[in-house]
Amino acid sequence: MGGMVSGVRVGLRWAGSALLWAGALAGVLGLALFVGVRSGYVQTLVVISGSMQPTYHVGDGLVSRRVPASAVRVGDVVSARNADGVLVTHRVVGVEDGPGDARTLTLRGDANSGDDPAPYVVERTYVPVVTVPHAKAFVDVVRRPTVGIPLVVAACALVGFALVPSGGPRRQDDVPGGGTDEKPAPTHRYDQAS
Repeated sequence: MGGMVSGVRVGLRWAGSALLWAGALAGVLGLALFVGVRSGYVQTLVVISGSMQPTYHVGDGLVSRRVPASAVRVGDVVSARNADGVLVTHRVVGVEDGPGDARTLTLRGDANSGDDPAPYVVERTYVPVVTVPHAKAFVDVVRRPTVGIPLVVAACALVGFALVPSGGPRRQDDVPGGGTDEKPAPTHRYDQAS
């Protein structure tokens, strides 16, 4: 019975450790994404229409990086703000040199039969580099209290198990070659001035 309990503890400790590492990695990636978004070099968005199907589907998440308009070519997919300030992600079908460093872009959704109503005059724009299929559905599920709260509690429990120290010193039969893994207490000798 003790061996089974010990095995369960080891398994839970391993799972907690793995979750801790996964959480740390997610935290680092999340921090990098946060800094990128706050600095304007990265833009995240969720596709809300079918105008770019089959390339992007409704509910897909996109992570885009900022590029100068001079780097945009016909055939690229870009995200640019329209006259209403709404970020539109469509394919470039025309590029004209604009005033200064700006370019005038003509965009069209892959599923649309015609170009967007007005051209986009931009000095920089965003190009999608990562697509997360069904990101909106995942976020919607995790945001439900009946899912999110138990996930947080389970994650905290596994992290707690990973941080729990193992029992005391091992028994003689657990240490290869017999004996214990205890080290003798250090002794210090201090010279006393007379």
